[in-house]
Amino acid sequence: MPALAARSERPSVDDSGARPVRRTRWRHVAAAGPIIAVVTAQPDPDLATLIVSPLASRIRDERARRRVIRTATEALRQRGHPEVVVVETGDSEGIRQAAEAAVRDASSVVTIAGGDGTIRDAAGALAGTGVAVGIVPCGTGNLYAAAIGVPRNVDAAVAALATGVPRRLDAGEVRLGVPEPEGGPGAAAPQPGPMPFMVACGTGFDARVISATSREMKRRYGVAAYFLAASTLLEHLKPRPTVLTIDGVRTELESVVVLVANCGEAIPGVLGPRLPIRPDDGLLHVFVLPRGGILHGIRGALELMTAAAAGFSPSGAAVRLAGVQVRVEVTPAGPTEVDGDPFPAGSMDALVHPGALAVLLP
Repeated sequence: MPALAARSERPSVDDSGARPVRRTRWRHVAAAGPIIAVVTAQPDPDLATLIVSPLASRIRDERARRRVIRTATEALRQRGHPEVVVVETGDSEGIRQAAEAAVRDASSVVTIAGGDGTIRDAAGALAGTGVAVGIVPCGTGNLYAAAIGVPRNVDAAVAALATGVPRRLDAGEVRLGVPEPEGGPGAAAPQPGPMPFMVACGTGFDARVISATSREMKRRYGVAAYFLAASTLLEHLKPRPTVLTIDGVRTELESVVVLVANCGEAIPGVLGPRLPIRPDDGLLHVFVLPRGGILHGIRGALELMTAAAAGFSPSGAAVRLAGVQVRVEVTPAGPTEVDGDPFPAGSMDALVHPGALAVLLP
């Protein structure tokens, strides 16, 4: 992973006191080790951090990215933070390290310019800290921004940074369990640690679609890339034995898709379920399509969208449940996804952290 480069600019007054002078301080952060930062007891009201992912589809072009950096920096200064540290990195570990450094440096606001994956990677370090989080949606889907009320338009989202009000929202956490190989427990691979999620994690058909949708497809076709990938995977619409354990209550059924959602909408910013998935209700919402085939899938999706209450739909083509702790086991295990990024096959153990993030909203 290449070294990160961070810069901060603080307006000051020259010796004559005549006019402001812009002093720039560069910090080079080694990727191989922890970021070295000074920890202060209280947030510095003058300091803000802007984390920018150059891999996000809307700002992959350098000119577009420079414009977002310039306008977001101006908005943060208008908010009252004269010193803005800018960190550019598209690497998950680099994003996490940048967010951790911002907390240690006592930034009052950390703004994230990227997609859902960038927000997820930073959120793990920011959750529970009380640091205000700004969001500039620059990815393909931008599901989290749409679900919580951040403008999906980049310029509008940047403008909202100057006047946004912090609102406490929930954050999810999931641990993926890797199945034991044929060699038995002695040959088992190390289990991955827990990771945050802001929108949803899931297994089944949706995870297969995400895994089949390349970065190049998303760059070329936008959201339509997911539908193109889905059209090639219809043979996988077959139910598998599934066990859900929600707050200690075990339910056995079959599934084509299992989605554990912290928030979200069917069509971002346009259409959500009749029974909303609130990002501040302290619950995870579990959506299941238990029947295979295209027609059953369409019927189940419509029933999930129109249901006024949780439970099994009248036809049995859809299930919606809710809880604080959720375990999902599918046999055989299928691929998983977390906030739109693909992960290997395995079980899922998810829980919610109520009010963990203070997000700036218009």
